[in-house]
Amino acid sequence: MSSILIIDDEDNYLELCRRFMPEHDFLPPARNYREAAAVLRRHAHEIDLILLDVHFNIPEEDLLPVDKEPLFAKGDRRRVLDRLRRSQGLRILDRIRGDYPDLPLLVMTSRDDLPLEVDAERVHAEDYTYLLDDDYLDARSLKLQIDGILARRERPAADESEPFYWGHTGAMLGLRRRLSILARGRLPIIIQGATGTGKSLVVREHVHPHSRRAGPFVAVDLSTIPSELMAAHLFGVTKGAYTGATASREGVLAQADGGTLFLDEIGNLSTELQKSLLLVLQDGSYRPVGSVKERSVDIKLVVATNENLAELVREGRFREDLYMRLNPATAVTLPSLAERRDDFSELLTFFMRRVASEAYNRDLVLQYAEQRGLLLPVGGGPLPVSVGSAVPSRSDSTRIHFLFHPSSLKLLKAFDWPGNFRQFEMTLSNLATFTLVELVERASQVEPEDPGQASRPDVIPIPAKTVNDLLRPMARAHRGDADAGDDGPGRALRVRVSPGDSLNAVSCAVERQYLEALYSESGGDLAQMGLWLLGSDDAGRKIQLRMNQLGIKLRKLKRKRGS
Repeated sequence: MSSILIIDDEDNYLELCRRFMPEHDFLPPARNYREAAAVLRRHAHEIDLILLDVHFNIPEEDLLPVDKEPLFAKGDRRRVLDRLRRSQGLRILDRIRGDYPDLPLLVMTSRDDLPLEVDAERVHAEDYTYLLDDDYLDARSLKLQIDGILARRERPAADESEPFYWGHTGAMLGLRRRLSILARGRLPIIIQGATGTGKSLVVREHVHPHSRRAGPFVAVDLSTIPSELMAAHLFGVTKGAYTGATASREGVLAQADGGTLFLDEIGNLSTELQKSLLLVLQDGSYRPVGSVKERSVDIKLVVATNENLAELVREGRFREDLYMRLNPATAVTLPSLAERRDDFSELLTFFMRRVASEAYNRDLVLQYAEQRGLLLPVGGGPLPVSVGSAVPSRSDSTRIHFLFHPSSLKLLKAFDWPGNFRQFEMTLSNLATFTLVELVERASQVEPEDPGQASRPDVIPIPAKTVNDLLRPMARAHRGDADAGDDGPGRALRVRVSPGDSLNAVSCAVERQYLEALYSESGGDLAQMGLWLLGSDDAGRKIQLRMNQLGIKLRKLKRKRGS
């Protein structure tokens, strides 16, 4: 049974929810922010969801903000109070998000003159709804939204059989659900994202299997096809259509008939071929090169790009009519690795297990196990991976266990990863190889002569130095040649210097900008900032105190990172 708090000045929503959703526990409602704050101080860890109304017809002394004089000075007192009552829920929402940034919250109203979209998205409300004057329809709408939010909050175990790791966050689970729904429809799908975010993998392993079409999956990277051959590759060619066309050949449209066609880097398509593709989407037909006969085709079209198609339309490089046919309203953007900080430890485990199962690394793991009398998981199952400064508990000393020290995790987490998951997986594969080769080739030197003295041969620590040695050249390459000669640990960040009342004021302004930028680069990790600035991850408290002295609001920075 889930525990749900309703913040509302009336009982209408409470009665509606208790009548139609008896499977949940609805707490006594809070009538204003003061009552809500008191309930949350006592029971925040027990509450699974907040339902928040927007209009509060409550006394002036209960309205936010507490100090209303600046507002009264700008307008008629009665009108100011009326506006505050009409939008009081949004002010309460701001306060709750500041104190409880991760608590799921659904905003609701029965008024049609209160636009919720901008405010709800600004403070990351999980959902919002406009209710109707019908108990059944309102209850059904609320139940769908409430059950959806609670299901995401349960954080189900990730399915490691899927090549793409979705993780546990609400945003990624919502993205997964959205793609599953889009896959079942007839309209095209646009998938956006930087290079290496897994666009083709998601289409092949998730979108195509959820499509109702039982036909084949055909993928084409348009950036690899010469422009003069692209038409024949897409639409096919008839014998004798041009010099060299010695036989008729089917194009990928015919090959994908009844299934899914994935066109990667759609921005590489010429404007002339864009027109031909538009006709396929409009009429379901096309002509092979050199043919006067039309062919029918039924495909689920998915396109991907790391460019901004809307910008290409404005520049005249992409047809607006084709862009609209590609269904841009439902475009899905896969987040970069840097945007998945909340999933980073799980991503590390997922990819480390995957690279350890690669043929070459698996052979090294087998050699390591044979040298030390260890066993591998039955059926080639995944190897345990953990992060910690202590040796993991001895649950099964015959199984090999990869161990990352927290400092290694911080190095990996702080890196920019311009190549995203592809670069991340390559780096972890190198880490596994470098670590295992050293241990396999130097077994006689690193292991004691008496096997009985080898207390935990099952644990393989990943050296932080190896992590640093692999990241440093990639970091220099990403920064550019200007920094290529710098092997030091310094962090180069840009700040803006403006005239001030004193040198101290200017110095503090520069320091404030630097610390805020460093906070962003570290992913909000004060220990990592302490490691960068003072050479110790125990210095995070000192960093926090200095930021407080400079007037930097950590809570505000944390909300900004989540936006």
